[in-house]
Amino acid sequence: MRYKYSDIKNSFHPQEPWINVLLLKYLTVPIVYCMVNFTNITPNIISVISLLLGMMSAFFYFTGNLFFGCLLYFISYILDATDGKVARIKGNGTIYGSWVDTFIDRFNLVIISSAISYNFFVLFDNIYFLVLNSIFLGLAFIGWESRYNIDYFKLKFSVNLKVSTKMSAYAKWCLKNGLVKEPISLPEIFLFYLLILPHLSEILSLISIMCVIFLLIIRLCKQQIFWLNVTNR
Repeated sequence: MRYKYSDIKNSFHPQEPWINVLLLKYLTVPIVYCMVNFTNITPNIISVISLLLGMMSAFFYFTGNLFFGCLLYFISYILDATDGKVARIKGNGTIYGSWVDTFIDRFNLVIISSAISYNFFVLFDNIYFLVLNSIFLGLAFIGWESRYNIDYFKLKFSVNLKVSTKMSAYAKWCLKNGLVKEPISLPEIFLFYLLILPHLSEILSLISIMCVIFLLIIRLCKQQIFWLNVTNR
């Protein structure tokens, strides 16, 4: 084979979400291995397939078919977790491809979560699902924008930032295993929201959505703390 399993494992980001490394890698690694060794599929084609599956998932959630809505989104997410790895292994990634991947992530989140909230609204005749989903999407997009601004700032002005040389044992463990420090990051939140939440009762769903919104608010607060620390330097 042209590419070995070690090549696939090395294609992971140095800081991946916990669920991608500790659980879903047992699906993504074999899939990527087959893609790069037995097909000529490109990252952009993988992204488009992920988009189509996401749209089909939204349709099934919209019509109340939770099983196929859940299944198709899960497959879409798995494919979304493979396109970047294929690009890094084959070295055929492009700036446009990165934009396409980002667009599809956002688009799928909007249409699928909206379909889920609409289905809840029809099922329980409760408009709060539509309102809370709008708040959820707003906070998610604000957080994304803030995160990219922070990443750009770090990249541009890293020489002026004081980076602590001390690392806790936990931080070292995360670095060694290629994990982000937060066990619950956006992928875990979105997977819960789009896979598990639709199967809960009315009360549990409302409570869960509010908990998700609370987690997103905490994330935004942490981002604001970063900016406050920067401006006080």
